[in-house]
Amino acid sequence: MNNPWESITTPKVDLSARRIDHKHPLNLYWAKDRLGRYLFVCQLTNECKLPKTFPSLTGIDVTVIADTQQLALNLKSPSDWQLFFALSNDIISATRPLTPSAVVPVIFRRIERWREFLKQDKQKILSERIIKGLIGELVYLQQHIATKYGVAQAIDFWTGPEGSPQDFNIQNTAIEVKCQIGTSTPKVRISSAEQLCAQLEELYLFVVTLGKTEPGSEGAVSLPLLIEKIQSELEKTGETSQLEKFKDILLDIGYVYNDCYLTYSYIIASKSFYQVTEEFPRLLLHNIPSGVDKVTYDLALNSCQPFLIDEPWVTKQ
Repeated sequence: MNNPWESITTPKVDLSARRIDHKHPLNLYWAKDRLGRYLFVCQLTNECKLPKTFPSLTGIDVTVIADTQQLALNLKSPSDWQLFFALSNDIISATRPLTPSAVVPVIFRRIERWREFLKQDKQKILSERIIKGLIGELVYLQQHIATKYGVAQAIDFWTGPEGSPQDFNIQNTAIEVKCQIGTSTPKVRISSAEQLCAQLEELYLFVVTLGKTEPGSEGAVSLPLLIEKIQSELEKTGETSQLEKFKDILLDIGYVYNDCYLTYSYIIASKSFYQVTEEFPRLLLHNIPSGVDKVTYDLALNSCQPFLIDEPWVTKQ
Protein backbone atom coordinates (compact mmCIF):
# COMPACT_ATOMS: atom_id res chain seq x y z
CA MET A 1 0.00 0.00 0.00
CA ASN A 2 1.74 3.18 -1.20
CA ASN A 3 0.75 6.55 0.23
CA PRO A 4 -0.60 8.45 -2.82
CA TRP A 5 -0.42 11.82 -1.03
CA GLU A 6 3.35 11.68 -0.43
CA SER A 7 4.14 12.52 -4.05
CA ILE A 8 1.81 15.56 -4.12
CA THR A 9 3.39 18.95 -3.45
CA THR A 10 1.81 21.07 -0.72
CA PRO A 11 0.42 24.19 -2.47
CA LYS A 12 0.69 27.76 -1.23
CA VAL A 13 -3.00 28.32 -1.96
CA ASP A 14 -6.02 26.19 -2.86
CA LEU A 15 -5.29 22.51 -3.63
CA SER A 16 -2.74 20.35 -5.42
CA ALA A 17 -4.42 17.28 -6.91
CA ARG A 18 -3.73 14.20 -8.98
CA ARG A 19 -6.44 12.34 -10.85
CA ILE A 20 -6.83 8.76 -9.69
CA ASP A 21 -8.25 6.79 -12.62
CA HIS A 22 -9.04 8.14 -16.10
CA LYS A 23 -11.31 5.16 -16.78
CA HIS A 24 -13.57 5.87 -13.80
CA PRO A 25 -16.89 7.60 -14.65
CA LEU A 26 -16.11 10.27 -12.05
CA ASN A 27 -13.20 12.65 -11.87
CA LEU A 28 -11.62 11.55 -8.61
CA TYR A 29 -8.48 13.03 -7.07
CA TRP A 30 -5.92 12.56 -4.34
CA ALA A 31 -5.24 16.11 -3.11
CA LYS A 32 -3.43 18.25 -0.54
CA ASP A 33 -4.42 21.65 0.77
CA ARG A 34 -2.08 24.50 1.76
CA LEU A 35 -1.76 23.05 5.28
CA GLY A 36 -0.57 19.71 3.88
CA ARG A 37 -3.75 17.88 4.85
CA TYR A 38 -4.82 14.85 2.81
CA LEU A 39 -8.03 15.02 0.77
CA PHE A 40 -10.05 12.70 -1.40
CA VAL A 41 -12.03 14.79 -3.91
CA CYS A 42 -14.99 13.76 -6.08
CA GLN A 43 -15.94 16.06 -8.95
CA LEU A 44 -19.72 15.69 -9.25
CA THR A 45 -21.85 16.58 -12.25
CA ASN A 46 -24.41 19.38 -12.15
CA GLU A 47 -27.36 16.95 -11.96
CA CYS A 48 -26.03 15.44 -8.72
CA LYS A 49 -28.08 16.53 -5.72
CA LEU A 50 -26.21 16.61 -2.44
CA PRO A 51 -27.97 16.03 0.91
CA LYS A 52 -28.56 18.99 3.20
CA THR A 53 -26.43 17.52 5.97
CA PHE A 54 -23.33 15.37 5.84
CA PRO A 55 -22.37 12.58 8.24
CA SER A 56 -19.47 13.19 10.60
CA LEU A 57 -16.70 10.61 10.74
CA THR A 58 -14.07 10.18 13.41
CA GLY A 59 -10.99 12.01 12.13
CA ILE A 60 -12.49 12.89 8.72
CA ASP A 61 -14.42 15.97 7.58
CA VAL A 62 -16.92 15.71 4.71
CA THR A 63 -17.45 19.04 2.92
CA VAL A 64 -18.20 20.67 -0.42
CA ILE A 65 -15.47 22.94 -1.76
CA ALA A 66 -16.97 26.44 -1.96
CA ASP A 67 -18.80 27.32 -5.20
CA THR A 68 -17.99 23.99 -6.82
CA GLN A 69 -19.53 20.56 -7.29
CA GLN A 70 -16.53 18.98 -5.60
CA LEU A 71 -17.20 16.74 -2.63
CA ALA A 72 -14.13 16.52 -0.42
CA LEU A 73 -13.18 14.14 2.35
CA ASN A 74 -10.50 15.76 4.51
CA LEU A 75 -8.29 13.68 6.80
CA LYS A 76 -7.47 15.46 10.06
CA SER A 77 -4.36 13.44 10.94
CA PRO A 78 -1.99 12.20 8.19
CA SER A 79 -0.92 9.31 10.45
CA ASP A 80 -4.34 7.73 9.75
CA TRP A 81 -3.77 7.71 6.00
CA GLN A 82 -4.06 3.92 5.56
CA LEU A 83 -7.62 3.84 6.90
CA PHE A 84 -8.48 6.95 4.87
CA PHE A 85 -7.01 5.29 1.79
CA ALA A 86 -9.18 2.21 2.39
CA LEU A 87 -12.32 4.35 2.74
CA SER A 88 -11.48 6.23 -0.45
CA ASN A 89 -10.90 2.99 -2.37
CA ASP A 90 -14.22 1.68 -1.08
CA ILE A 91 -15.96 4.69 -2.66
CA ILE A 92 -13.92 4.35 -5.88
CA SER A 93 -14.91 0.70 -6.29
CA ALA A 94 -18.57 1.16 -5.30
CA THR A 95 -19.10 3.99 -7.81
CA ARG A 96 -17.17 2.49 -10.73
CA PRO A 97 -20.18 0.67 -12.32
CA LEU A 98 -22.45 3.74 -12.02
CA THR A 99 -23.37 6.65 -14.22
CA PRO A 100 -22.22 10.01 -12.76
CA SER A 101 -25.79 11.08 -11.95
CA ALA A 102 -26.32 8.00 -9.74
CA VAL A 103 -23.25 8.19 -7.53
CA VAL A 104 -24.28 10.53 -4.70
CA PRO A 105 -26.56 8.11 -2.79
CA VAL A 106 -23.93 5.39 -3.06
CA ILE A 107 -21.12 7.68 -1.86
CA PHE A 108 -23.10 8.69 1.21
CA ARG A 109 -24.18 5.12 1.95
CA ARG A 110 -20.52 4.10 1.93
CA ILE A 111 -19.60 7.04 4.19
CA GLU A 112 -22.41 6.09 6.57
CA ARG A 113 -21.26 2.45 6.71
CA TRP A 114 -17.73 3.60 7.50
CA ARG A 115 -19.06 5.96 10.16
CA GLU A 116 -20.63 2.94 11.86
CA PHE A 117 -17.45 0.91 11.40
CA LEU A 118 -15.22 3.61 12.89
CA LYS A 119 -17.40 3.73 16.02
CA GLN A 120 -16.40 0.15 16.81
CA ASP A 121 -13.25 -0.96 18.58
CA LYS A 122 -11.82 -3.17 15.84
CA GLN A 123 -8.44 -4.91 15.76
CA LYS A 124 -5.94 -3.56 13.24
CA ILE A 125 -6.00 -6.89 11.40
CA LEU A 126 -7.97 -10.08 11.88
CA SER A 127 -6.43 -13.07 13.62
CA GLU A 128 -4.86 -15.80 11.46
CA ARG A 129 -7.65 -18.18 12.46
CA ILE A 130 -10.28 -15.77 11.11
CA ILE A 131 -8.16 -15.03 8.02
CA LYS A 132 -7.95 -18.74 7.13
CA GLY A 133 -11.66 -19.24 7.77
CA LEU A 134 -12.56 -16.31 5.56
CA ILE A 135 -10.23 -17.55 2.81
CA GLY A 136 -12.03 -20.91 2.88
CA GLU A 137 -15.45 -19.28 2.59
CA LEU A 138 -14.38 -16.99 -0.27
CA VAL A 139 -12.74 -19.89 -2.12
CA TYR A 140 -16.01 -21.79 -1.94
CA LEU A 141 -18.04 -18.72 -2.93
CA GLN A 142 -15.88 -17.79 -5.92
CA GLN A 143 -14.66 -21.14 -7.21
CA HIS A 144 -17.79 -23.24 -6.65
CA ILE A 145 -21.08 -21.40 -6.06
CA ALA A 146 -20.33 -18.49 -8.41
CA THR A 147 -19.48 -20.85 -11.28
CA LYS A 148 -23.07 -22.13 -11.23
CA TYR A 149 -25.13 -19.19 -9.95
CA GLY A 150 -22.94 -16.16 -10.61
CA VAL A 151 -21.06 -14.18 -7.99
CA ALA A 152 -23.96 -11.81 -7.21
CA GLN A 153 -26.29 -14.68 -6.32
CA ALA A 154 -23.49 -16.45 -4.44
CA ILE A 155 -23.22 -13.49 -2.04
CA ASP A 156 -26.91 -13.88 -1.16
CA PHE A 157 -26.21 -17.54 -0.29
CA TRP A 158 -23.41 -16.50 2.09
CA THR A 159 -25.43 -16.51 5.32
CA GLY A 160 -22.75 -17.20 7.93
CA PRO A 161 -21.91 -13.50 8.47
CA GLU A 162 -25.62 -12.89 9.15
CA GLY A 163 -25.58 -15.33 12.08
CA SER A 164 -26.65 -18.54 10.39
CA PRO A 165 -25.12 -21.69 12.00
CA GLN A 166 -23.75 -22.73 8.58
CA ASP A 167 -21.73 -20.56 6.23
CA PHE A 168 -23.96 -21.03 3.16
CA ASN A 169 -27.64 -21.78 2.72
CA ILE A 170 -28.68 -22.63 -0.83
CA GLN A 171 -32.31 -23.54 -1.34
CA ASN A 172 -32.78 -26.71 0.75
CA THR A 173 -29.09 -27.25 1.45
CA ALA A 174 -26.65 -25.96 4.07
CA ILE A 175 -22.86 -25.94 3.62
CA GLU A 176 -20.36 -25.54 6.43
CA VAL A 177 -16.88 -24.45 5.29
CA LYS A 178 -13.71 -25.25 7.21
CA CYS A 179 -10.09 -24.45 6.50
CA GLN A 180 -7.06 -26.32 7.81
CA ILE A 181 -3.30 -26.21 7.41
CA GLY A 182 -2.02 -29.52 6.04
CA THR A 183 -0.76 -31.77 8.88
CA SER A 184 -0.15 -35.47 9.51
CA THR A 185 -3.31 -35.59 11.62
CA PRO A 186 -5.92 -33.62 9.65
CA LYS A 187 -8.69 -32.12 11.73
CA VAL A 188 -10.99 -29.11 11.77
CA ARG A 189 -12.45 -27.19 14.67
CA ILE A 190 -16.25 -27.31 15.02
CA SER A 191 -17.09 -24.20 17.01
CA SER A 192 -20.69 -25.10 17.91
CA ALA A 193 -22.92 -28.16 17.89
CA GLU A 194 -25.29 -26.35 15.52
CA GLN A 195 -22.67 -26.18 12.74
CA LEU A 196 -23.13 -29.86 11.87
CA CYS A 197 -26.82 -30.05 12.77
CA ALA A 198 -28.62 -28.19 10.01
CA GLN A 199 -32.34 -27.42 9.89
CA LEU A 200 -32.40 -27.90 6.11
CA GLU A 201 -32.84 -31.15 4.18
CA GLU A 202 -29.17 -31.59 3.23
CA LEU A 203 -25.90 -30.66 4.90
CA TYR A 204 -22.38 -30.76 3.45
CA LEU A 205 -18.97 -30.04 4.95
CA PHE A 206 -16.46 -28.41 2.61
CA VAL A 207 -12.84 -28.52 3.79
CA VAL A 208 -10.03 -26.52 2.21
CA THR A 209 -6.51 -27.66 3.07
CA LEU A 210 -3.93 -24.89 2.80
CA GLY A 211 -0.15 -24.85 2.73
CA LYS A 212 1.82 -21.75 3.64
CA THR A 213 3.82 -20.15 0.85
CA GLU A 214 5.62 -16.93 -0.02
CA PRO A 215 3.53 -13.96 -1.20
CA GLY A 216 3.47 -13.77 -4.98
CA SER A 217 4.23 -17.47 -5.45
CA GLU A 218 2.55 -19.18 -8.39
CA GLY A 219 -0.96 -20.28 -7.44
CA ALA A 220 -0.84 -18.44 -4.11
CA VAL A 221 -4.06 -17.15 -2.58
CA SER A 222 -4.49 -14.43 0.02
CA LEU A 223 -7.42 -12.59 1.47
CA PRO A 224 -6.81 -9.36 -0.52
CA LEU A 225 -6.44 -11.33 -3.77
CA LEU A 226 -9.72 -13.22 -3.32
CA ILE A 227 -11.59 -10.07 -2.31
CA GLU A 228 -10.20 -8.15 -5.30
CA LYS A 229 -11.33 -10.90 -7.72
CA ILE A 230 -14.88 -10.94 -6.32
CA GLN A 231 -15.16 -7.14 -6.29
CA SER A 232 -13.82 -6.90 -9.84
CA GLU A 233 -16.41 -9.38 -11.08
CA LEU A 234 -19.21 -7.44 -9.37
CA GLU A 235 -17.91 -4.19 -10.89
CA LYS A 236 -17.76 -5.72 -14.39
CA THR A 237 -21.30 -7.09 -14.18
CA GLY A 238 -22.68 -3.84 -12.76
CA GLU A 239 -24.11 -5.54 -9.67
CA THR A 240 -23.92 -2.38 -7.56
CA SER A 241 -26.23 -3.50 -4.75
CA GLN A 242 -24.36 -6.79 -4.34
CA LEU A 243 -21.03 -4.97 -4.46
CA GLU A 244 -22.18 -2.78 -1.58
CA LYS A 245 -23.51 -5.82 0.28
CA PHE A 246 -20.16 -7.59 -0.10
CA LYS A 247 -18.31 -4.52 1.19
CA ASP A 248 -20.71 -4.28 4.14
CA ILE A 249 -20.14 -7.93 5.06
CA LEU A 250 -16.37 -7.39 5.08
CA LEU A 251 -16.70 -4.32 7.29
CA ASP A 252 -18.99 -6.20 9.67
CA ILE A 253 -16.38 -8.96 9.91
CA GLY A 254 -13.76 -6.29 10.63
CA TYR A 255 -11.77 -6.52 7.40
CA VAL A 256 -10.14 -3.39 6.02
CA TYR A 257 -7.26 -3.77 3.57
CA ASN A 258 -3.83 -3.75 5.17
CA ASP A 259 -0.50 -4.81 3.68
CA CYS A 260 -0.11 -7.24 6.59
CA TYR A 261 -2.74 -9.50 5.00
CA LEU A 262 -0.42 -10.15 2.05
CA THR A 263 1.96 -12.02 4.35
CA TYR A 264 -0.76 -14.61 5.03
CA SER A 265 -0.23 -16.35 1.71
CA TYR A 266 -1.23 -19.95 0.96
CA ILE A 267 -1.55 -22.53 -1.76
CA ILE A 268 -4.67 -24.69 -1.94
CA ALA A 269 -3.37 -28.20 -1.32
CA SER A 270 -6.75 -29.93 -1.58
CA LYS A 271 -10.51 -29.43 -1.37
CA SER A 272 -12.85 -32.09 0.03
CA PHE A 273 -16.62 -32.42 0.23
CA TYR A 274 -18.32 -34.53 2.88
CA GLN A 275 -21.99 -35.39 3.03
CA VAL A 276 -23.21 -35.06 6.60
CA THR A 277 -25.65 -37.93 7.12
CA GLU A 278 -27.12 -39.45 10.30
CA GLU A 279 -23.98 -41.61 10.68
CA PHE A 280 -21.51 -38.74 10.27
CA PRO A 281 -19.29 -38.31 13.37
CA ARG A 282 -20.59 -35.28 15.24
CA LEU A 283 -22.27 -34.11 18.42
CA LEU A 284 -26.04 -34.07 18.09
CA LEU A 285 -28.01 -31.38 19.85
CA HIS A 286 -30.38 -33.81 21.57
CA ASN A 287 -27.44 -35.74 23.08
CA ILE A 288 -25.88 -32.71 24.78
CA PRO A 289 -26.72 -32.71 28.50
CA SER A 290 -28.83 -29.88 29.84
CA GLY A 291 -26.63 -27.14 31.23
CA VAL A 292 -23.76 -27.76 28.81
CA ASP A 293 -23.27 -24.64 26.71
CA LYS A 294 -20.95 -23.46 23.92
CA VAL A 295 -19.70 -26.85 22.78
CA THR A 296 -16.50 -26.81 20.72
CA TYR A 297 -14.70 -29.89 19.44
CA ASP A 298 -12.15 -31.12 16.90
CA LEU A 299 -13.34 -33.34 14.07
CA ALA A 300 -10.79 -35.92 12.88
CA LEU A 301 -11.07 -35.95 9.10
CA ASN A 302 -9.60 -39.45 8.82
CA SER A 303 -12.79 -40.71 10.44
CA CYS A 304 -14.89 -38.90 7.83
CA GLN A 305 -13.50 -40.74 4.77
CA PRO A 306 -16.68 -42.85 4.22
CA PHE A 307 -18.67 -39.64 3.72
CA LEU A 308 -16.52 -38.10 0.99
CA ILE A 309 -18.33 -37.23 -2.25
CA ASP A 310 -16.59 -36.87 -5.60
CA GLU A 311 -18.31 -33.75 -6.87
CA PRO A 312 -19.70 -30.66 -5.14
CA TRP A 313 -23.45 -30.83 -4.98
CA VAL A 314 -23.83 -27.45 -6.72
CA THR A 315 -22.62 -28.99 -9.99
CA LYS A 316 -25.61 -31.32 -10.11
CA GLN A 317 -28.23 -30.46 -12.68
